[in-house]
Amino acid sequence: MRPRGFALVVLLAGVTAVTAQQPVPPVPPGAPVQPPVPPAAPPVDAKLDAHLNGWQKNMGDLVNFRFNLELTRTDAVFKADRKYSGVVLCMKPNFAVLRLDNDADKKKEDYEAFICDGKSVFEYNGLAKTITEWKLPAPAPGGNANGNGTDNIMLDFLKGMNANAAKARFELTLFKEDANYVYLDVKPLQPKDKQEFTQLRMALYGPNTKWPYLPAQVYLSKPNGDTEQWKLKEPQTNIPGLGPQHFAAQPIAGWKQQEGGKAPQPQPKNLGQPQLPPGKDNGLVRPK
Repeated sequence: MRPRGFALVVLLAGVTAVTAQQPVPPVPPGAPVQPPVPPAAPPVDAKLDAHLNGWQKNMGDLVNFRFNLELTRTDAVFKADRKYSGVVLCMKPNFAVLRLDNDADKKKEDYEAFICDGKSVFEYNGLAKTITEWKLPAPAPGGNANGNGTDNIMLDFLKGMNANAAKARFELTLFKEDANYVYLDVKPLQPKDKQEFTQLRMALYGPNTKWPYLPAQVYLSKPNGDTEQWKLKEPQTNIPGLGPQHFAAQPIAGWKQQEGGKAPQPQPKNLGQPQLPPGKDNGLVRPK
C-alpha cells in the first residue's frame, strides 16, 4: 500500500507521459485463440513530443527540487473549499518531504506531513497525533513491466520514468501552449494510479522561461468527485548541501507510531523531530 496524496504531489512535481498505446482487441467468445495482436501505433503529435523531450532533458539534469505549495481542496458534495499552504522537497533517487498546513487553523495543529527516506514513507497526522510508516516495495530484479525498479509511482518519477514506461501508464494530450506555459491533460491507465486521480490538467513553465518544464499549476479530479487545485511556487533546483540526512523521520513525544495496515505500535519514548532541509520557509516542513 501507499499513502495517497504524498505520491500524488511528487507526480505533480515531476510528471510526464506520452500518448497511450491502443488496447489489444478482445477475442470474441468461442473464437479460436489467436496470437496477440500488436497494438496500433499511437498518433504522432510533433509538438507534444518536442515538449516531452524537453521535459525529460530538464528533469534528467535535476538532482533535487523544491516548491512552496498552495492547495485548494473542494468537496464535491458540500461544495466547500479548504485551503492549505506548504512545501515539497524531492531528491533523487528516492527521497522526499512534504508538509501541508490548513490555513484556517491558527494553532498549526491541523496539518499533514510525509517523509520518504528511500525505504519507507512516514505519514504524520497533526490532528490524530499519529505517525504511520508505509514500507515501500523492494526493487524488482531488472525492473517491473514498465521499465522501473518498483511499482510505486513516487519512486518511479523520482528515478526518472522513461517514455516507454509512461506510455503504458498514462494518456497525455497537449491542451494548448502560449509564450509562458505548456498545458497538458493527463489521464491514468493503470488501476493503482486511478485510485489517485481520474484526470488532471497541468500548466508547465514554457521552454523559454526561467524554469523550463517545471510545474506551475495543476487542476485535478479525484475518483470521489472532489477536486484539488495546486499552485507550485518559488521553485528551487539543485540545492547544494542536501543529503539523505535531511530526509530522516523522527518520532514525536506523545504521538502514536504504527505501521500502515497493521495495529498501532507502542508510542516511542525518545524525542525528536525530522531534520530540516536547506531552503526558505523551512518551518513548513517540520511536523510539530
